[in-house]
Amino acid sequence: MTPMSGALDWLAVGDVAEERAAASGPGILGGGAARLTAHAAALRARTALVGKVGADEAGRRVRDSLERLRVDLRWLREAPGLRTTIWHQPDGEPQLRRVERGADLALRLDELPPASVTAALTVVSGYSFSVEPARSAALGAIAGAKARGGRSALLLEADLLWWTNARMTRRVLEPALSAVDSVGLQVSDARVLFGAADGREALRLLAEMGPRLVYLAEQDGGVLLREGGRVHWCPAQAGEDAPRDRYAGPASFWVALGHRVAPRKAAADSVRYAQSVRRAGAPRQPAPA
Repeated sequence: MTPMSGALDWLAVGDVAEERAAASGPGILGGGAARLTAHAAALRARTALVGKVGADEAGRRVRDSLERLRVDLRWLREAPGLRTTIWHQPDGEPQLRRVERGADLALRLDELPPASVTAALTVVSGYSFSVEPARSAALGAIAGAKARGGRSALLLEADLLWWTNARMTRRVLEPALSAVDSVGLQVSDARVLFGAADGREALRLLAEMGPRLVYLAEQDGGVLLREGGRVHWCPAQAGEDAPRDRYAGPASFWVALGHRVAPRKAAADSVRYAQSVRRAGAPRQPAPA
């Protein structure tokens, strides 16, 4: 997965949003594709983000956050007449979440970069499978990964799709799962898809759908990794807090794979990164008075 000279390490495709913890609070970088990209850029991967924002203040704040991390934004398009998607408490309990859908779900298949834009890894966020035309764009990005000379990865985000309808969620995600090389998910996503199945059983069921690597993050930060027919357990670091950003671990794992790190070591290293890092793409803190 090492890119050619001048190629990208990452081409991330999918949802780009602003998140708000409170109705009147300041917004921060949101959306699975954007937050994965922010971590990859912080880990010094050469990244580009493909998505859409609105022609509004939220969209400008999103751009500012990503520009500070030197993400290539040539394909982050501005959608006239649409607002930037806003998530309210996306990391909270499902009943408390609220989304104001906007520009990111309007991304079209014909707005993907040409195949001449090579990338070692094409990363797609699961929330993009919510509706058309974003669904077709996400599937097209996965299908085009090999044409770019690289591999594909999917962050499932089943918990953000139809968390009350497991059958619908599986049906929507199955075409992508049959085509990607690796999948990342949280234990909450596994519960949406497979109910009471334990982590190892969830890994087996996902692997049967196609991906060679399945990365499952537990609530405390530990990771179960299925590689082929083997399962590796990478425990959370004793004495460390649970990860503050659920996107940190998968991003670290996929960046390491791009550097030809063995999957088991990449997973173990991602546990340490996720437990120690602050949120990538967060606003700069004001200097002390």
